[in-house]
Amino acid sequence: MAAASRKPIAKLCLALGLFILAGVFRQMDRLAAPLPSAVYFLLTNLIYIGLAMAWGFSISRRSLPRNDRRWLLLGCTMAVLWLFLRAVKYRFFSDDTITRHLWYLYYVPQILAPLFSLFAALQLGRRKGTAFSRRWYLLFIPAALLFGSILTNDLHQMAFRSVPGAATLEADYTHGWMYYLAMTWLVGLLLATGIIVYRKCHVSESRRYAWVPLCVFLGGFVLCALSFANTYTFHKIPECFCLTFAAFWEGCLQVGLMPTNGYYRYFFSESTVAAQIVDGQGRPVYRAQNAPDLTPDQLDAAAREAIFLNADTRLQSAPVQDGRVYWVEDLSKINRIQGQLAEINARLSEENELIQAENELKRQRAQIEEKNRLMDEMIALVQPQLFQINRLLEEENAQILNVQNLKQVCLLGAYVKRRVNLALICEKREAVPAGELAHCIRESLIYLTQYGVVCAMHQEGEGCVSSRNVQAAYDFFEDCLEAALPSLSALMVRVECGECFSIRLMMEEVAGLPNAEKYGTLGKLTIDDADGVLCATLSLDRGGEHA
Repeated sequence: MAAASRKPIAKLCLALGLFILAGVFRQMDRLAAPLPSAVYFLLTNLIYIGLAMAWGFSISRRSLPRNDRRWLLLGCTMAVLWLFLRAVKYRFFSDDTITRHLWYLYYVPQILAPLFSLFAALQLGRRKGTAFSRRWYLLFIPAALLFGSILTNDLHQMAFRSVPGAATLEADYTHGWMYYLAMTWLVGLLLATGIIVYRKCHVSESRRYAWVPLCVFLGGFVLCALSFANTYTFHKIPECFCLTFAAFWEGCLQVGLMPTNGYYRYFFSESTVAAQIVDGQGRPVYRAQNAPDLTPDQLDAAAREAIFLNADTRLQSAPVQDGRVYWVEDLSKINRIQGQLAEINARLSEENELIQAENELKRQRAQIEEKNRLMDEMIALVQPQLFQINRLLEEENAQILNVQNLKQVCLLGAYVKRRVNLALICEKREAVPAGELAHCIRESLIYLTQYGVVCAMHQEGEGCVSSRNVQAAYDFFEDCLEAALPSLSALMVRVECGECFSIRLMMEEVAGLPNAEKYGTLGKLTIDDADGVLCATLSLDRGGEHA
């Protein structure tokens, strides 16, 4: 990169040396040096025009926004045109009228060049594809008036006035106000260009070197002034002006007041990115040292979509002006990371499977524990009945099972079945329909009729009752039934579900009931005995309907 930084300095020194050499040739022509005058003239103008064209070529090769490049190239074209018109005027025409009008034509590029320079400054910093306001194009009107008035100087002589007695206008003349107006236009536009370029630069480091193009401008202005006064004879005003124009903009480019990049080859050669730019025929123009050799088939395929050169290398492309750029992406790190992620995912999957298996075991264990808990609770609920059933089945009377005992076993079994079922229904519910109690009682009454007991049941009202009270009512029914069974002849059951929930048992030929104090804590217990009929009523809150 050091070589790249030294190259522009070498080019600038070469250009300055050639410019000085052209001035020396001009002086040798004036001093009648040994070589013919035409040789010196040809060498001088070739150097001037060649330097201007070379600078324009360098502008076209640099990475500048299209609109910026266009205005600078137009300005450079005006400089070349000026130098060309002057060379043609002095060597190819001798007619006074033609040479005079060629002289007038000098001022067309002289007036337009600073205008194009101003437009280039106005274009700085704008987004791609956007341009400055078209109102600035109105400046073409005064520019056209200026060089139009100079081209028609023969009619009014407001730009150049002939001195009385002079053979021709060019032989001896004075400047008119139109000439000074044209010079004011030139200097004013150049000053405006410098100010705009400085203000549009947002890089403080570049602003620190703004004195470089400023000194170039001032130096060129001094040379033009000295040449105008015939004090400085090495170079004439056209060369001094063209030098000032090119040097000013080159200074802006070099210090960064105007962003540019002209060192593609050095950039690509030193770049760590494996990239290359090819022309329309697929030939490499700029290429990094580590860029791979690509076949035409690979170039064509990558131009359509990204392709893989190998598992770790992907080739991509994008269109650029007059060609395409290709670059290689190294995916080895990504692939390595993806491999590591795959291993991690595999381990996580295994761990997840173990966790799922463990959770399944816990779930099964919880189910078993829940089943055992429910079983223990159900057994506890009907433990007295189960014990009594077992006792009855074990009793023997002359090796013949007592039929009365079998009837009691069936009655107790019906309660056990229905009580467990009711408990399971109430396990997950805060309230159940009152009809569930009716179903339980009806099944018990079916087996009770085997004893010869006259049974009847009536249900009044519908609705939900708290699970706790429904189970308590059924337990109350069973306890009363077991206590009254030996002597019971008739049973009437009434279940009411209204404002409150109650169960009433009317039993005939019952000697008494067991201790029912436990039910009194749940609700209101009433026992009446009249005319051989025992009436037991348990009233409870509905609970579930109001939950």
